[in-house]
Order: sequence, then C-alpha cells, then structure tokens
Amino acid sequence: MTAEIFDPTISAETEAFSYTPRPKELNNLKVGLVENTKFNSETILRKIAERLDEQYKIKMVHVNHKKSSSHSVSEDAIETLKGKADFVVAGIGD
Repeated sequence: MTAEIFDPTISAETEAFSYTPRPKELNNLKVGLVENTKFNSETILRKIAERLDEQYKIKMVHVNHKKSSSHSVSEDAIETLKGKADFVVAGIGD
C-alpha cells in the first residue's frame, strides 16, 4: 500500500512512501519502544510490552527516549530500531 504525506516544514510538495508489510503472525517478534518523555509515557509503553510478551512472547529489545515530545526520532535511533526490532510502538503520556 502506498500513501502520500504532506510535510509543510520541508516543502509545498507531497512525498510518496510505502508501508512496511504487516507480519503474518505476532508470535516471537521483537518490539522497540519510542517514548516522548511526557509523564507516564515510558510506564505505559513498558506495560504494553509486558502484555505483548504475555500474549505473543514478543520481547522488548530497545527503548528510545526522545529529547522532548516536540522532537522527532533521530536518524541514529531509527537505524538502531530497524536493526533490532521487528516493529515499533510509539507512545505519549499525560
């Protein structure tokens, strides 16, 4: 599936991208977490990871801590997550 996204901070043009195919099953995958530093963000994400482990034996392999909720995930963090995790859950707190 392909979609177009418009980012007004870069240019007035849209950019096409493709979604990564979904896994056929969840059992034994590896999850990465991206938390945005808001209150309870990491707590909530770790609880989600716990439940995924209980239900599907999904192991949490990396937690990325953004500089703040307004910052994007760094390129280095993206590469780390791509190398370690099968999928990523990003979350907010408050």
